[in-house]
Amino acid sequence: MKARAAHRGFTLLEMLVAAFIMAMVAVLGWRGLNGVANSRDAVEHRMRASTQLQLAMQQLSADVAAASDAGTGLPAVSLAGNGDLLLVRRVAEPLGADLRAWRAGLQVDAGALQVVRWGVRAGALLRWASPPAPAAGPLMQAMSQPSGDGIAMLDGVTGMDVLVFRYAGLGIQRQSGAWVNPYTAADGQRAGNSPELAQLRTPGGVRVTLQLDGGQIRGRLQREFLVETRQ
Repeated sequence: MKARAAHRGFTLLEMLVAAFIMAMVAVLGWRGLNGVANSRDAVEHRMRASTQLQLAMQQLSADVAAASDAGTGLPAVSLAGNGDLLLVRRVAEPLGADLRAWRAGLQVDAGALQVVRWGVRAGALLRWASPPAPAAGPLMQAMSQPSGDGIAMLDGVTGMDVLVFRYAGLGIQRQSGAWVNPYTAADGQRAGNSPELAQLRTPGGVRVTLQLDGGQIRGRLQREFLVETRQ
């Protein structure tokens, strides 16, 4: 009896219980690893979206900072009929902040301008930049329609609103103002070559409000940019 008991092995029930415990441990371990992987992916997606947003706002800031009033029909800042933001800007330097506006080896006149358009299409914020031109004709054409294919600057954008800051007075009285639609009564009073009326055409600032619904970043994003008056 003692010799038979010494060679006794595991019963089927004991093996099933051990297998069940090992399976439960494996499932719990897989869930933990899967949760860590999902959290890592979510953080990477959010960081990528945040970087994309930062780059888009930097580019928009560079466009507004380089905005230049080019005379009748070519204001530094305006709004297209479909709500796109139009900017007439000086061409970026080859090693400047606006690398997207440059092609390698392109020789551009120092006085050349280009039209930059920002608009929302199919859930993304796009940017168009016309070829540099020293004459008004090509720029006027670029104001009426986008030039080439737009670059997707920010995903998940479903709407964009643009306001400009208009000063209440002229000269030393320009101490107050308000955020208004680009096509206000003051903007419509411009005529001739009067320097004062030309200043009315160029606002003091641009406020862009984006509605973010389809990406990692959601909600309303509002940014304000200073516009320096240039003739």
